[in-house]
Amino acid sequence: MKKMPLQTDLLISDDDDSLANPPDIKYELSSTIGKLIQKATYTDLIIGAVMAIFLGSTLITLFGRLNNSNGFIDSLYFSFVTFTTLGYGDLTPVGFARFISVILTLSGLLFTSLLIGKFASERQQAMLLLVHTSDCQRRIDAFCIELYKLNDELIGAFNMQNIPLTQSILKTITSRFEASSNYIIFHANQSDLTGFGNDSVLMKFYHILNLIQESCHTIQTHKQTFPDELIFNRSLALAKRSCSLISIMYKLHVRSMKTYGYTDAFLIKVKNSLRSKSFNFRTLPFLASAYNHTRLFIYNKLEKITVTKEYNDNDSLLVGIRKIRTLMQERLSEIIVSHKTIINPKLLNEVYDLMPEGNKTSWGKGIHKSIAANLTISNRLAQSAIDTLIAQKKLPRYPRRGSKIK
Repeated sequence: MKKMPLQTDLLISDDDDSLANPPDIKYELSSTIGKLIQKATYTDLIIGAVMAIFLGSTLITLFGRLNNSNGFIDSLYFSFVTFTTLGYGDLTPVGFARFISVILTLSGLLFTSLLIGKFASERQQAMLLLVHTSDCQRRIDAFCIELYKLNDELIGAFNMQNIPLTQSILKTITSRFEASSNYIIFHANQSDLTGFGNDSVLMKFYHILNLIQESCHTIQTHKQTFPDELIFNRSLALAKRSCSLISIMYKLHVRSMKTYGYTDAFLIKVKNSLRSKSFNFRTLPFLASAYNHTRLFIYNKLEKITVTKEYNDNDSLLVGIRKIRTLMQERLSEIIVSHKTIINPKLLNEVYDLMPEGNKTSWGKGIHKSIAANLTISNRLAQSAIDTLIAQKKLPRYPRRGSKIK
């Protein structure tokens, strides 16, 4: 089994900034060739076989020779019996045709093995998929129930201003959040979690993410919040990470919907290319008319063939995820803006680092203005931060006592 980096469980540190940008690691369970074969449908295999036979007969007719051959029909017959490994022996290749016959034989063996393999494993694969989907739904539903309960406990602890309990609940939520996101992203990459009947439970999980980020938003933007840096950092990292996860999952849903068989992908590409390729032959208007009518006819036929298979940006699932993602992105933007308008532990640390050592008389006039300009915040907010630090007895600071706020 080929190993690639996997999004591992993160250690919960005091700052928790790593949660906003976790390592992107996965295990690749199948090889590239295996993925290419798995993508092929029965239609792809049949069309590939027909193309191989016709290509082989054409090459034999143009560049090779068969004993007792009377042209293309004999070459087509020889290609068919060679591809299917029947080999009656009534026609024998000469020269370059021998090389073509070897390629046809190998192609026929490959086609036969793939077709038999697909037939033999189809029912077993369907049963395994059913079991796997049920297990995924059960696991994700358990994550949802647990995270929903923890979120309620977080709001309760925050409203009671219970600092130790809020810290503990945030740490637990972070741990369970990482476990659930690792599980979902891993299975979305390796077992197509987003493509087989898991839409309802995944939407439930996305709604829980939205609730958790809403709670973090409340903690981050509350003007009377208790000054605890650990709570501030953990809630900020969790808000960023939840927004990042919903964006990742949206891309995985889109990728799953854009996964086609080779034939379908080709037809969709041809249809899209015909959509806008209209020509205007000024000297020969009848040719332009005939071409455009033919183009529209082919386009309409391909549209009917691919209408149920092509990716639809207005799919109800994608629309729902986009709404949640937009809400979470707007909420995260409000959190970032609030850092410049509301006193919080991060701002207090930044102001503290910029404050000069010594007593108040040595600070000089307008110290709050220079700090405000440096941090791109208002003068009033800078002065409020200085007053808060003085009230907390963090200022004035002296060389012997100087230390960063903890």
